[in-house]
Amino acid sequence: MTTKITCVYDEGSQPYTSLIGAKGTAMLIEKDGKRILFNTGLRDRYLIHNMEFLEKEPESLDMVIVSQSNPNDSGALNGILKNRESPLDVYCPEGLYGKRSMLSRSVGLSEESREKVVFHDIGVWTEVVPGIHITPFFYDKKGYGETFLVVEDGMKVALISGRCSCHPEKVISDVESHIGKKITAFIGPVYLEKKKKPIAKEYADVLGSIPDLYINHCVGRDGMVNLRVNLGLEAVKDFYVGDVYDLR
Repeated sequence: MTTKITCVYDEGSQPYTSLIGAKGTAMLIEKDGKRILFNTGLRDRYLIHNMEFLEKEPESLDMVIVSQSNPNDSGALNGILKNRESPLDVYCPEGLYGKRSMLSRSVGLSEESREKVVFHDIGVWTEVVPGIHITPFFYDKKGYGETFLVVEDGMKVALISGRCSCHPEKVISDVESHIGKKITAFIGPVYLEKKKKPIAKEYADVLGSIPDLYINHCVGRDGMVNLRVNLGLEAVKDFYVGDVYDLR
């Protein structure tokens, strides 16, 4: 069975549809009968709207994986929980989701929502289902940490990002060393929206070895242009809400 990766939240959406583009990112991975949401985007209502339009009901999710504390990746979990009855496994940074409070620095969940969650801390290599792995944290120069999702299907390997504010070279190297296979697809953002052209050139040199590049979210307009200048227009594809990648 082909592994399917669908963008359900991003600033861009498929034209001539009712899908909504909004700040943030979320990907739905469907593999071997499992549905896994990687990140949630920022706003509940946009996530739920897009999922319902795509006929991906919140109740059908087997788990949610939140790669980091940034609200653009973590903010809409309440919307998922409010729209389902059964408990949900949520893999996320320790302490990310707390009670709703004016003083809390965590992402607030209602009491009703918290009762539906089984939390699992992330930070080490974890195979959540066969062929789907959460990486350890990778850190940028400011000390901000994030994890990535690795999805295998035979000899094909997709590396899925929620932000990639760290340099991608170490991420790619560590993932390929751990999995023992070459990455064949990079899906999601690299944080280039405030980076200068030489940094984009460095990223392009690293990403250029990966056959399929589907980039979105915080790459920024200039970042996307700079990647394409270095790698070619057809080599770097958009990945908007409603777009699907088949890992095969």
